[in-house]
Amino acid sequence: MKIVSKIKSFILLLPLIGGLALTQSCTESLDEGARYTFTGNTVISYLEKHSDVYSEYLALLDTVTISDFSNSKVSQLLAARGNYTCFAPTNEAIHNYLVHLVDSGVISDSTWDAIEFQEVNPETGKRDLLEETRKTIVHNSIIDAGDDMMAYQTSDFSERVEEKQMLGLANMMNRKLQITPGTNTKYAVNGCDISDTNCNIYTINGYIHQVAQVIAPSTQTAGGYFEKVIEDQKYGFFTISALLQACGLMEELQKSEDEEYYSALMKGDLKDLPLHPTFGGSGDSGKSPGRLPERRYYGYTIFAEDDAWWETALMLQDSTIHTLTAEEVVEKVAEYVVNNNLYLSGATTDNNYTDENNALNQFVTYHILPARLEPNKLVIHFNELWYNLTTMQKTASVYDFHTTMGKRRLLKTYEANVTCDGKRNVIYLNRFPILKNGTSEDDNYTEKGCDEDKKGVEILVDRMQKPYNAYIYPISDCLFYNDAVAETFGKERIRIDAGTMFKELMTNDIRCNENFSAKYQCVGMPCDIDYRYLEDCDIAEGTNFYYLTGRISKTSSWANYQGDELNVVGNYEMTMKLPPVPKDGTYELRLGISANDRRGMCQVYWGTNKNALPAAGIPFDMRMGGEEWYVKGGNSMQSIVGWEADVKGDDDVNAEIDKKMRNNWYMKAPHYFYWYGQSTSLRARSATMRRIVLRENMKANETYYIQFKSVLEDAETEFYMDYIEFCPKEVYDNPQTPEDIW
Repeated sequence: MKIVSKIKSFILLLPLIGGLALTQSCTESLDEGARYTFTGNTVISYLEKHSDVYSEYLALLDTVTISDFSNSKVSQLLAARGNYTCFAPTNEAIHNYLVHLVDSGVISDSTWDAIEFQEVNPETGKRDLLEETRKTIVHNSIIDAGDDMMAYQTSDFSERVEEKQMLGLANMMNRKLQITPGTNTKYAVNGCDISDTNCNIYTINGYIHQVAQVIAPSTQTAGGYFEKVIEDQKYGFFTISALLQACGLMEELQKSEDEEYYSALMKGDLKDLPLHPTFGGSGDSGKSPGRLPERRYYGYTIFAEDDAWWETALMLQDSTIHTLTAEEVVEKVAEYVVNNNLYLSGATTDNNYTDENNALNQFVTYHILPARLEPNKLVIHFNELWYNLTTMQKTASVYDFHTTMGKRRLLKTYEANVTCDGKRNVIYLNRFPILKNGTSEDDNYTEKGCDEDKKGVEILVDRMQKPYNAYIYPISDCLFYNDAVAETFGKERIRIDAGTMFKELMTNDIRCNENFSAKYQCVGMPCDIDYRYLEDCDIAEGTNFYYLTGRISKTSSWANYQGDELNVVGNYEMTMKLPPVPKDGTYELRLGISANDRRGMCQVYWGTNKNALPAAGIPFDMRMGGEEWYVKGGNSMQSIVGWEADVKGDDDVNAEIDKKMRNNWYMKAPHYFYWYGQSTSLRARSATMRRIVLRENMKANETYYIQFKSVLEDAETEFYMDYIEFCPKEVYDNPQTPEDIW
């Protein structure tokens, strides 16, 4: 795949500017028929009436095009029908930005006539730096909410400012903007103060908020960021920068976008999936097409001990580690890793740091996820018990499991409303507390204790850095994965949402997108023959692969873990790479299911050779619920699963029901989450269960695949996948401590 490269060595990367409200073919001009005969101000007419404040901004809006595939100017867009949020910089803000470029050495004069702006790229015939600077100012200032959603007002900022959350919609640069308290005002967007008086300016196609600075998120990739830290010997992340360089990871961390995908999409070579046969949303017949993702970005999440932590660990004087050479720092850390056994047994301890079997390489790559996790997606709050999207009141502990770079290992993210030692709303890595996970009314999946060696590492979200293609989170203590950590993971039931398994869904803001319009609710994936979008999933021709967020509204969803699901239609065949198991042993592999008469039947295959996978049992009928076998036409029959409702207060009877279901390779749904908009946990819903797919001996160093093939002739039946569980034998078959119902 072609990777976005450097345009100018100082800037390192200026991103390909995104199209707004992308269509699936090349658009050369704005649809003039979409323009109003207005009786009030549009965004553009308001700015024109106040040109004494916004003349510089207006000139840029008249110059910058909507995208690289359009000749229409952004000013035309802001005069047209829509719902736009415009963070309008004043003349002074734009001037100060040019001064900042002078101070940074990008240009020599703080005017648009600067020599550097006039330099023509002989290959393109364009003044690249000038065009990209103009686009940076304009495209970062505008968010298009489309036809189905509203532009942002400050009341939307008040919901996010306390936890410094990102806005749900990206701007024209495809960047999400962060809301924080302002320096001199109530709110700031990406650190730029929003005027307390000139905000919420209503226009008939959106809202304007005046900002005192130009919004210009970093255009450096993570690789460029860390290279610059080494070059400048900058204190803070010098240690992790040196380690990444030694392990040969800088080139990987330069990747930001698969340009070929975007080009193919805009040229019309890739088409949206057909209307989903049953999903209710906008579109013909009340159903939604599977719109392909607008971009295919690469992204990373890096958790890093800062230099101050390393100075203490290595017994160096304060603020001195960055005065050493990168090679000296690497040597000291490598010795620390080996001496403290911060790696898996069997790893090599030589200085071949680029080898994934090397101890230092294992240590460093365990700090990196190959997906970009914004702060409010380090864990997903949606429908864990007692959570409400409107009040955002947290009670039950939430978690997710991710697969790291390098040698594939599990990394757990975890948040408790209140930890057993009194910390509130802190997100941890690899925390394994003792939870209130019994069957009484007092058990609510909150913490009641935590062993010292299982307290985990706190993520210092407030201090994160945001290069173009990554989030860099400082952490409070040393993060590592050795045999003892693997043993801890190996005693846990590991539940992973299907959306987390595919890094592209998180990086491209598809996974659990909070927006309720059909554009975001139903996203299609192309078959591999057209374009391979998901690296860890082979999608065969004839397979209509839809990702559904389940975010129907703020008051309703589906009976899914965290709301979302994979929903596949057609004569499908797909092969997925599974996350790793933490240690050798016997595991159950389970699938979360929700039965109805639209589902189909599939044969499951499992093994290590994805091109020759053996069948795992007999075909699996996804129409089989706990009480009914659902058949189209209303002719449902009695189920053979053995589901019965829990008897309140009688654990012995309930355990017998669970045992009977397990004998039929089924389990009730976890008590942990509920059908959003309903009031009881999904353990009480007979159509929502867990299917035990197999019980097999598995090895930590093996890569396993699972394949699903349709066995029905009906091409409109659905394959459904919500989450998977790896459950070790010592959890599911433990006579002293039976597996909990959560």
